[in-house]
Amino acid sequence: MICLKIKSVKDFMQKFLMSAAFADFLLVEAKVDTHVSYSVDGRIRRDFYTKEELEAQEVREFADWESVRPQIVQAVKGKRTPIFMKLVLAYDPGKAEKLMEKEEQAAGGGGFIRYLLCTVKYEGGVLTLTGGVSYQGFTIDKGPEKCWDQELCRLADVMGLEYEII
Repeated sequence: MICLKIKSVKDFMQKFLMSAAFADFLLVEAKVDTHVSYSVDGRIRRDFYTKEELEAQEVREFADWESVRPQIVQAVKGKRTPIFMKLVLAYDPGKAEKLMEKEEQAAGGGGFIRYLLCTVKYEGGVLTLTGGVSYQGFTIDKGPEKCWDQELCRLADVMGLEYEII
């Protein structure tokens, strides 16, 4: 697991909250503490949709980050910085599958990885991104984690984020 300490909180928040830089992610959960505490479960409520809507579109387990980003912006906007913020994001499953195909083949199996995760955490003026892998079972192979760590650094580089590995 890699942990990236973001050097410019303002630059990151601009990209994270005000652009589509994280459009390839789903929201697993979010917690934002300002003058009150906001908690969001990103799990899609299938009973919200009609049968026809469910059949017509792919309804994932978690909401796309882009669809819930406006609500998170509302929670954090204001003159003061949040006291605490933690968001757990899952990389788009289709892109994650393509990224991990070679890694899983080398490990002798396929479909063992459930989600590639990125935790965005802000506390005490420090902002970090931490990678993680959710498996569907037990494995001692750390190859997928190393692969995801490299991809997370690459994504941060593409977004123009300055960071240090801690």
